[in-house]
Amino acid sequence: MADELGSSTKEKNEPDSASGSEDSIVDDILGGDRRSVFADKSLVDSNTIVDHDRIYGRDEQLAAEARAFRDTLDGERPPDLLLYGPSGTGKSLTVKSVAEKVKERAREANISFDYVSVNFKTMESYTLDRAVWKLGKQTAKRAGVSWDIPQKGVSTDEKYVRLYDIADRHFDALVFILDEIDALTGRGDEPAYSRLLYSLSRVMAEQHVDTLISTVVVTNSPRFRQNLDSRSDSSYNPNGIHFSDYNANELIEILNRRRDAFVDGALGEGVIKLVAAYGARNEGDARRAIDLLRDAGEIANSKGDTTVTEDHVRAANDSVVKNRVLEIVRGLSLQKKLTVYAAAIVADINSGAAPSPAVYKIYKSICHNLDSDIYTQETVNSHIDKAETYGLLETDRTSGGYKSGVYLLFRFEEPVSAVIETLEEDSMFDDIDSENLRETAAQLCS
Repeated sequence: MADELGSSTKEKNEPDSASGSEDSIVDDILGGDRRSVFADKSLVDSNTIVDHDRIYGRDEQLAAEARAFRDTLDGERPPDLLLYGPSGTGKSLTVKSVAEKVKERAREANISFDYVSVNFKTMESYTLDRAVWKLGKQTAKRAGVSWDIPQKGVSTDEKYVRLYDIADRHFDALVFILDEIDALTGRGDEPAYSRLLYSLSRVMAEQHVDTLISTVVVTNSPRFRQNLDSRSDSSYNPNGIHFSDYNANELIEILNRRRDAFVDGALGEGVIKLVAAYGARNEGDARRAIDLLRDAGEIANSKGDTTVTEDHVRAANDSVVKNRVLEIVRGLSLQKKLTVYAAAIVADINSGAAPSPAVYKIYKSICHNLDSDIYTQETVNSHIDKAETYGLLETDRTSGGYKSGVYLLFRFEEPVSAVIETLEEDSMFDDIDSENLRETAAQLCS
């Protein structure tokens, strides 16, 4: 009995080997040498609003934004703005940097100025009601007051009233920065962003608000205004500011202006050039380049290395591409996944280009295989448009070359192989014969 008790006690008091191993790993990480390649990591966070002297190649855009916002300091309503151009070209960064500078000048002049920025990229399924609630919550936060409106049980009109009341009570001038607003499609035939823009552009006249309110739309699409209804297009009449792609040399300069994010000597030879080269391949996307440089530094830290090398950059890029595609794909509905998969299969065998007629035929084959509903070609093209909003691919209207006639040509902005591999991780695609689809696509595009 005693032996049994002794044995039992011993077993009870013995440390769990698995738990001990986990504790050792955690202790090693938390208590080990915490030397870092970073001196100020925030400088390689693309969400950090840096001072305008760190912004390169955007003098013309900065000047146009500053001229527009200067009206605020003169007691006048600044004009609405439309900032358009590819992802990562400085649209959000420049306007927020200028707005911060105007905020400083306004404070010196005893003018209550602020800006409210909301990114709608994650709000595709949002209704107009939820978007107004989000704007109201952010405006209340800027004003330093509580937002006491619940998401449900209160009408959209009441949310608007509370939003405008806060603006009127707390600000002399207020700018709404609506980032990637074209992702806010809502559930009706008319896009939710069209109705939102109409209300914001008419607020001073129709709601008797004294605050000088203007709106800045940030979009990747040069065709943004074409999707507005006639009322919204008439009331929202912005100054357009175009942002072009960065080239590799410009990206090198942008990254060099953030070199002090790292301790002296921590950046290996060729690192910034390699990061810039990856960024240039991604349509000159400075945001991705900055994030990639940070990720390379984090990989160096995780390995205990004191220098960031080109190998760290390559490893970071592989991980970023995979994670970026995974993030986009996870948010797609079943039909959108099938559509994107069809486009990727065609692009994979056709030098990166996917003609819409071929995509639709492959899409129908996939649906037959899965016993899924088959949507019209118009709906399938609409699904592709949504994927374009996410930055997954781009669309061109072209003619000739594919059985004649006018058609859409889709090109992926991410590696097609990564898109296919990520989608095929979903068990839904287990029963699909991808090789047979490729053979069919090759015949269609020949």
